[in-house]
Amino acid sequence: MPEFAHIEIFRHGPKAWNAWRNQNPAWIPNLDDATPTLGERQLGPINGGPINLRAVHMRRAFLRCAALSGAELESADLFGADLMHARLDGANLTAAILTYAILDYADLKGAILTKTNLKGTNLRYVQNLTQEQINDSICDRTTVFPDHLAHPLWTSGVVGKAMLHSLLS
Repeated sequence: MPEFAHIEIFRHGPKAWNAWRNQNPAWIPNLDDATPTLGERQLGPINGGPINLRAVHMRRAFLRCAALSGAELESADLFGADLMHARLDGANLTAAILTYAILDYADLKGAILTKTNLKGTNLRYVQNLTQEQINDSICDRTTVFPDHLAHPLWTSGVVGKAMLHSLLS
């Protein structure tokens, strides 16, 4: 369950949230299982963002159709979060946990995925995902890639095709 005080601040929008984060930099907010309304999910520049969700816990949060353009999500825990159709263009997801997140049709154009944990995540329908972003992230045999992209081990030349097949089987 999300911590009540954190969800109330979150519901006031990116300006209020960012001001609170600036005043409380040591806090690690807990928004696990949060289900903000569609209006409360509009956190991009047009609504006073980008929002600072650095290191926030948002496991299983319902963020479908969220506007998170340019958001700071470094080290955020988004395990199992529903980010279907979310705008994550230009977002910093460095070292974020997106294990088993739902990312169908999410826009990752220009998003930073360095050391982002994508284990067990289906990326088949993610929009604007590049091979470079995949190569920078952490994947395993349960990660599903779009047809036009390859597993990072294959593209790095670390393993041959036969070995990759055995690793992914």
